[in-house]
Amino acid sequence: MKIKVLLIVCALFGFQMGFAQEVKTVAIDSVKSMSIDLASQKSIDKEVAREKSKADRAIRDQERAEKSRQKAEKKRERAERAREKAIKKEEKQERKIEKADNSVQKLNSKITRAKRDLDKMEAKLDKTMSRGKLSEIEIEKGNLKISKQRLKIQELEVDIAKAENKFKKLNN
Repeated sequence: MKIKVLLIVCALFGFQMGFAQEVKTVAIDSVKSMSIDLASQKSIDKEVAREKSKADRAIRDQERAEKSRQKAEKKRERAERAREKAIKKEEKQERKIEKADNSVQKLNSKITRAKRDLDKMEAKLDKTMSRGKLSEIEIEKGNLKISKQRLKIQELEVDIAKAENKFKKLNN
């Protein structure tokens, strides 16, 4: 087995040596090639420097453009937020005005009901007094109810005045 491996290795080595290429040495004049190389190297270096400066300039221009785009985007976003804030504020103001108007209307309806109730109370008291069926205590109780109703109406009128002032302030 060892012999077979040794023979195969020798055969491969011989095969490799048989097909190997020869290397030819070429003599170059070093002075001429150096001067040509230096001149071409300088021109290449200048060209590389120009390309690098162009690339740097292009990168700076891109960065400036990106910064200006970001600034414009931020400015647009700020304007959008300010517009939304103004819209919300206006909607809130509209809701306040509507609420004040509703409170004025409610108070007006309360006053009309209270005045109607007062008229009914007075009519009922007058009717029962004209019949003569009421005692002094019942008459006083009826007058007390009527005076309480009048106080309630006066308080509602004060509340209406306040609500109307608030409504006027909100409308202006």
